[in-house]
Amino acid sequence: MNFWALDAAHGERVVAIDTGGREVSGRQLAEAVRASEEALARLGTRTLGLMFCSNRLSDVTLYLACLRQGHVPLLLPADMPARQVEALRAHYRPQWVAGLDPADAGPVAQPDAPPVLLHPSLALLLSTSGSTGSPRLVRLSREALQANAASIAEYLQLGSGERAILSLPMHYSYGLSVLNSHLLAGGSVVLGGPGIISPEFVPLMRRHAVTSLAGVPYMYQMLHRTGFFQQDLPALRTLTQAGGKLDERLARRVHEHALAAGRRFFVMYGQTEACARISYVPPDQLARKMGSIGVPIPGGRLDLDPHTQELVYEGPNVMLGYAESREELALGDVMKGRLPTGDLARRDEDGFFFLEGRIKRFIKVYGNRIGLDEVERALEALLQLPVAVAGRDDRLVVWMETGDAALVAQASALVRQQFGIHPSATQCRAVDALPLLASGKKHYAALLEGS
Repeated sequence: MNFWALDAAHGERVVAIDTGGREVSGRQLAEAVRASEEALARLGTRTLGLMFCSNRLSDVTLYLACLRQGHVPLLLPADMPARQVEALRAHYRPQWVAGLDPADAGPVAQPDAPPVLLHPSLALLLSTSGSTGSPRLVRLSREALQANAASIAEYLQLGSGERAILSLPMHYSYGLSVLNSHLLAGGSVVLGGPGIISPEFVPLMRRHAVTSLAGVPYMYQMLHRTGFFQQDLPALRTLTQAGGKLDERLARRVHEHALAAGRRFFVMYGQTEACARISYVPPDQLARKMGSIGVPIPGGRLDLDPHTQELVYEGPNVMLGYAESREELALGDVMKGRLPTGDLARRDEDGFFFLEGRIKRFIKVYGNRIGLDEVERALEALLQLPVAVAGRDDRLVVWMETGDAALVAQASALVRQQFGIHPSATQCRAVDALPLLASGKKHYAALLEGS
């Protein structure tokens, strides 16, 4: 059964709780999806659209309607800057736009859009993780989305009693995978709501008996800071983390909390190019495999390029390929189920994989190759606060969320002592808050632009 086939899977069971707190049954969701299907049909068959999402029920219904009827949406954040919106509209010339007007979430025809040739396998477009304003898109098929949802539901052991809160945006592949996998399993999702640091967040989780929470590293840092793990949440039984490496000290604390509370903590790894998930660490292995990205998801395979040690993934959830122009939406499957991840890795004797850094997240400082991820991890472990590290050749820049000048000096000393980088090539800066992408990941490009 596909996750977008709603009627048989859910019936009168609750599948969603909307931003107003209203419970929505499978039958009601299916009716709303049919209304969206009718709105799309008035625009033509197999159309291209830009869909601006904020985890509303209308976003979910339009997304599912597109999958059911073969229309191809590009999912984007509803608060995307106007300049980026116009650039993408000019570049891809969509036949409809939805979600820009908060009062009207339905698809609005764009009369100046010429016909577009869409490959028969193409079902969904997502922005690459670097920047939501980039014209480089990931082309995904329905089969890939379904395969990844099924794998996630299998290793998380999802069932009809599961209820996830969509703490991540659905235009981000991790957030979308939470929605897809819970729909497939016959579970439910809490849509929208306050952010994780809002005083309303925990009461919302308690009121709706949320069973699982997904987050990226920055979110777990904030949850730890705000005392989330000391809250009484009797229904909560699963925590998942992906979207970057979590500091091992904090990962251990979350794991210990989960054990004490009778919960499971899954550390996972993935990419938008694989519909989200690639690997996971079984919770009972996390303590002895701390720092690992784990083993491949069901149906997937991981290996290392023997020449470069690049991590390579193979599985049915791999994208068709990239698109950087309207014409490339007509391309078929150029990846053939094989995805070079761009991450350097090693494999231990038990078959667990450990990331060693990004191929492109390196700079040279006075001729020495410096791994930016390695520096960032070391500083976060030392300082126990959010840190971002970026730079260009012969210049390394560190940003940290602190107002303490002593911590800034401590960071500078560690960079000099542990990595041998002369202070003349290093800048350490205190900031109130690190800029983040809509996915919750650190926005390195914005930091460098302002440096």
